[in-house]
Amino acid sequence: MTKPNTSSLPSFFCIACAAVVILGRTCSCLQFTYPNFNASNRDDFSFSPGSGISNNSLQITPNAGNMTHRSGRVVYAKETLKLWNSKRTALNSFRTDLMLNILPQNGTGEGMAFVLTNNPSLPSNSSGQWLGVCNNQTDGVKTNRVVAVEFDTRKSYKDDLDGNHVGIDINSIKSLRQYPLNNLSIFLSTGSDVWVSIRYHGTLQLLRVFLVQYSIRGQHLFKGDIYIDLSQYLVDDIYLVFTGSTGDATQLNQIKSWNFTTVDIDVKVRRGHWRKVLLALVTLLVFSICLFAGLFMWRRLTRRRRLAYRNLEKMIDAHGPVKFKLRELRRATANFSPTRKLGRGGFGTVYLGYVDGINLEGAVKRVSTDKQEDTNRGEKEFVAEVNTISKLSHRNLVKLIGWCHKKGELLLVYEYFPMGSLDKLLYARERTASSSSMSASTHTPELTWERRYKIIRGVGRRWTTCTTGAASGSCTGTSRPAT
Repeated sequence: MTKPNTSSLPSFFCIACAAVVILGRTCSCLQFTYPNFNASNRDDFSFSPGSGISNNSLQITPNAGNMTHRSGRVVYAKETLKLWNSKRTALNSFRTDLMLNILPQNGTGEGMAFVLTNNPSLPSNSSGQWLGVCNNQTDGVKTNRVVAVEFDTRKSYKDDLDGNHVGIDINSIKSLRQYPLNNLSIFLSTGSDVWVSIRYHGTLQLLRVFLVQYSIRGQHLFKGDIYIDLSQYLVDDIYLVFTGSTGDATQLNQIKSWNFTTVDIDVKVRRGHWRKVLLALVTLLVFSICLFAGLFMWRRLTRRRRLAYRNLEKMIDAHGPVKFKLRELRRATANFSPTRKLGRGGFGTVYLGYVDGINLEGAVKRVSTDKQEDTNRGEKEFVAEVNTISKLSHRNLVKLIGWCHKKGELLLVYEYFPMGSLDKLLYARERTASSSSMSASTHTPELTWERRYKIIRGVGRRWTTCTTGAASGSCTGTSRPAT
């Protein structure tokens, strides 16, 4: 027994699962978490001279020895931030949270910054007011490629608001925007922890900064935002950097914890697209299941027909009539042309056919298989006639010459009588009367009573032969004596 090939079904599920995985991929997001810092984290960063890890914190500027007029940088060295999303249709969004602690040592100054830059190296002579961001020669130069959020603890030049503010810097230490903190009771350089959250929305191109500090009076909150198109100032492969500096006064510029994550904003804006993708996958899955079910049923039906054909051939006696090829009978009847139609009998239509190979003219009966019930009844009649009629030899029975069962066709080939069937003689008068234009030469002669009697006797002998000379059920339901 041949089983239907369903190996393609698991293959489809593999393809569908692979499609889900591929479509489900977003960008290769940059993400990390440092609840604190220790010696095992050193390889994740690059440090400028004097910077390092100490007291479970990143020390941006020296925390021992000569601490005056120093600047420092700590760069996240494992990976860079991609400016654009995976399809370069929008800027990446990101969020970074950090715990900042500025501990005065000798007065306060100067400050520190979180920096996005394409140039990770520490500029020379960048101590004091420069916060390690730039120096006197590079201040305001576009090639700096720097966007920074500064936490300033000293008023270093006339345009500074004061010695306690947040600033947004672009390629310069002169802030594009400054936010005072004194009125919010947030003080950067008291040695108290300040929680900082910096968030950038790539589609909106909105940079937001949040600060929270706790005191005995409760929670103090700052929130500021500014619209910045980072693509105007930065290119891909952005370094994440902490910078800081000291001047005459010194302080410890420390980062005690740090989290960072990016989100391919294309994932957010394509949620509607994701629904479309999911709908397409579900549709594909349903279609495939229906397709495989249809193929399975088709193979099953084909197999049943093949088995039925084999059984049908076994039921036909090995010494029965001639087995014709389908193409022979199609050629003999001009492919069952309507012009060759002789009439319609029980369960089928009869055509005039001429088989060249054996020089035979016969009546080819095409058993009806339009409906399932026709097929079942036609096959029964087919087997009965092939097995039984072919064995009977009687002058009053039309001789069965051959048969064919191929490609759903059930064909029986009988001896052909050019005078036609009995009804043409019995009703010759009526036909003649209804055809007034028919010439006298074409009129069929009326049967005499003597001849009618002979026909009745012949029909009777036919039925006697069927019922006594063959097994039960051998006679078909149609009796059309020929003349």
